[in-house]
Amino acid sequence: MPYKKIAAAAARFLRFPVTSLPRRPFHPPQKLLILKPCCISQVMLATPLLAVLSDAFPGARIDWAVADWARPALAGNPRLTELIPANELVTATASWYNVGDLIARIRQERYDTCFIPSRSSLLAYVAWRARIPQRVGLHVNGRGLAHTLAVRPEKDAIHEADVYLALARAIDLDPALIAVSSKMEFYPPDADRTAVTARLIEEVDWLGDVPLILIHPGGGHNPLYTIPEKQWPPERFARLGNYLARTYQARIILVGAAADKPVADVVAGMMSAPVANMAGRIGLGALGALCEVADLYVGNDAGPTHIAAAIGCPVLALFGPSQPAISGPYTPRGRATSLWRDRSVMEFSWAEGVSVEEAMAAADSLLKT
Repeated sequence: MPYKKIAAAAARFLRFPVTSLPRRPFHPPQKLLILKPCCISQVMLATPLLAVLSDAFPGARIDWAVADWARPALAGNPRLTELIPANELVTATASWYNVGDLIARIRQERYDTCFIPSRSSLLAYVAWRARIPQRVGLHVNGRGLAHTLAVRPEKDAIHEADVYLALARAIDLDPALIAVSSKMEFYPPDADRTAVTARLIEEVDWLGDVPLILIHPGGGHNPLYTIPEKQWPPERFARLGNYLARTYQARIILVGAAADKPVADVVAGMMSAPVANMAGRIGLGALGALCEVADLYVGNDAGPTHIAAAIGCPVLALFGPSQPAISGPYTPRGRATSLWRDRSVMEFSWAEGVSVEEAMAAADSLLKT
């Protein structure tokens, strides 16, 4: 997307005059926009910021500009009034004209405040062109173009959710409020809860008498990029699934989007234990409803793993090239375990990554807890 490069160049050019301006006082918002279009993982890690802003300004209307890919992560959130379609900001074929149309759409809403939990010159440009008076966003490597409050994250803020929460701290919100309110949130629709209940009975023959375990073997793909290396090897998922089914007499369900169905089919074909393969047949709302009743969720570094953690389901997250200290589930201790092997070599390989035995031990601990 050439317009991203142009926006980044403008940010570097204007960095000094913008950041040298005195800080303006922050006024409590009445109509607020969060500009974070992609992707599911990052959107979920920004929901703690949404929760803090909602609790801090209960009378304010809050909207979110989000692309269709990540929209289901926010669709049922009662803190939001409207979701503004923002596919133009994540689509490779979008043009300046498309971005201009989005800017005009946002300008019509007359927001008084915009929060931008992204290191993005383009998003800073969009908020500025939309004439939003207060623009609070991250300022990293000159990408805080035109923010009225450009925020540099604290040096000890490593996790992405903590980096985003720096925006709340920058407007001097009560630290106690931030500590209490900053949680990931996901709200499955009631229709999905009803449908999932029926499917668990009819397809899985599960009545709550044995553990229910969800396994998501896919992930690593979104509209911006694909990282197949994020996927733990399918044969290891199969071995872990067989172990859990045998040890706990558990019902195993494979889940995932349509793009995850091929790897889920491979895992199902390798397993000797009975398994229900729902990959490609349920959406994020139904996944969230499954997580509400499941005893364990096992998955890669992917958006659905954050949804499971937000629901409160015990989560075993398997990390390869990415680091859980940066993008792991943002949830209270004890509810999620992230396994990762620090590597001293540049090239990543699952041969030196998380083993099946490590995953078995972590799953045992979560189930027994």
